[in-house]
Amino acid sequence: MTHNSTRPVEAGEDTSIAAVEADLAHTRHELSDTLDELAARLDVKTRGKQKAHEVKEQAQVAARSRDVQIRGGIVAGVMLGVILMLARRKRRLSRGEPD
Repeated sequence: MTHNSTRPVEAGEDTSIAAVEADLAHTRHELSDTLDELAARLDVKTRGKQKAHEVKEQAQVAARSRDVQIRGGIVAGVMLGVILMLARRKRRLSRGEPD
């Protein structure tokens, strides 16, 4: 919420109608902004939808991250298996054992 930086018009001051109207328009604009902000805060349905959307996005990101970790683990396991098979085969060949 913003505050009016102009000082209030005091009685007896020589003010123009234009200055008073400008001050009034500025005050109306501030009041409108404040009311819009309050209305947005009180709109529980929309805020609930926004929060649900945020939670859904966070869950999707977490699921993608978990999928990447699972796939990485599978690839690492397969590679380890291949390496072990090749090492075993090399050891057998070096001993002169048939395949």
